[in-house]
Amino acid sequence: MTVAAKPRFTKKILLLVTLGLATLVVYLYYFVGTVNIAAVIRQINLFYYASAFVAFLGSTLFSALAWQSLMDNLAIRTKIRRVLLFVWAGMFFDVTVPDPGWSGDLSKAYLLAKSSGEDAGKVAASVVSQKIIGMALSLVGLIIGLLLLASNYTLPLEALVFVALVLFLSVFSLFLVSYLSAKPKVTKRMLDWLIRVVSAVRRGRWDSSSFSRRSEETLERFHEGMNTLGDNPKALTRPIIFSLFVLGLDISIVFLVFTCLGYPAPIDKVLIVYALTGAFQSVGISFVGFTEIVMNGSYTVLGIPPALSLSATLLTRVVTLWFKLVISYVAFQWAGIRMLLNREQTVE
Repeated sequence: MTVAAKPRFTKKILLLVTLGLATLVVYLYYFVGTVNIAAVIRQINLFYYASAFVAFLGSTLFSALAWQSLMDNLAIRTKIRRVLLFVWAGMFFDVTVPDPGWSGDLSKAYLLAKSSGEDAGKVAASVVSQKIIGMALSLVGLIIGLLLLASNYTLPLEALVFVALVLFLSVFSLFLVSYLSAKPKVTKRMLDWLIRVVSAVRRGRWDSSSFSRRSEETLERFHEGMNTLGDNPKALTRPIIFSLFVLGLDISIVFLVFTCLGYPAPIDKVLIVYALTGAFQSVGISFVGFTEIVMNGSYTVLGIPPALSLSATLLTRVVTLWFKLVISYVAFQWAGIRMLLNREQTVE
């Protein structure tokens, strides 16, 4: 990523969003059928729906506070407004870049390290630690949802296999990230392998020695940061509490959407579907079209009427996707402009 040019939408991003929307339209047409969604949406309570947007903003604020708290433990001092700006900018990549769930995290780490001059390895340690906390909470929510699913509902074998697969992916992802964070020698071997591959492709047109030296220094600082956080579990109390607030506010968005539709959704149904979609997001399987299909299909399987299922899905995604996309794009633009201005002032 570079700050030499003004951030903007690219053709690849527009193509990705278009394909996702096309997938969703095809799914709605062939699998959902015609339901009177307009009649349902016309009856929404605007107060409760507006509250869902407020809850989303609150969730973002607590996410920024959790990250800032982790950085404080690593002696990285930065103002909350800067942290919040880069959290929003990172969300732009989460929405638009198909990857294993790390584009937003790496982007906000890069932006903060670049703009503040803080050690990139320590900033990365704070981001990865926050990621591990979030993945662990998502896994707990998924396990609780699975227990509720098994005790309160009789579902087809395919649905149970699907949930079991999501659970496996969540456990594997959490284990892999935690393992790599605790094993400097393993990450060093992975770095060496990556450098050899790139060097073979570039064939002498790349200064691998300089890149290797800088990367090893960053990895060393990263593992030092992870060890610092791991050696002081009490320091994780505030980030975990803030992350729990994020979890609670995210779940409240779904409740508020159902409430604005006049349907008091049972907590077990909301938690199950939230846990499924949250697990997909934590492992990077969350993009336009797919998430909506999972949400709508899950609600329907759990006995919520089709019109309400689809209305709740679309209204929820307006908050958690389209609203997020608009604000995060503005934040991404502003973050790029600020970095350009800082760069020009440094040159002068």
